[in-house]
Amino acid sequence: MIPRTPGVYLLLFSLPAHVEAQIGRLRRIDFSPGLYGYAGSALGPGGLAARLNRHASGAGRRHWHIDYLLPHGRVLGALAREDPQRLECAWATWAGQQAQACIHGFGSSDCACPGHLFLLGPAGAAAHFIELAQRDLTARWFPVHVP
Repeated sequence: MIPRTPGVYLLLFSLPAHVEAQIGRLRRIDFSPGLYGYAGSALGPGGLAARLNRHASGAGRRHWHIDYLLPHGRVLGALAREDPQRLECAWATWAGQQAQACIHGFGSSDCACPGHLFLLGPAGAAAHFIELAQRDLTARWFPVHVP
């Protein structure tokens, strides 16, 4: 069960095919198929559960860059840790060190990070990446089920 407390997360999802998508007012971006990770914080009402369930369901208006991309993919779940501090930039730095590529400017319009979205590898690499994050970030794995 996903905690309803504040925390930080790395949402994992896969894109089965090449996607070209308009990301808000950012720009059109070409995305390769594969496993992606998106670093974010859930500090508002409902905490991690509210944010991760919103991402998985696609409900609500498009507010964050990730809202424009997720309809093209399949959410697998999230690595998360309960914490009231805004740690998404630290997690984005870690994910960037593991990633094949950073999607520059994606999800980082309010910080100095190069980006908060990363191509982590082929879709089948999820189990390996989950294991690394559990060890390095003391993260817990939460499968996210679309309602």
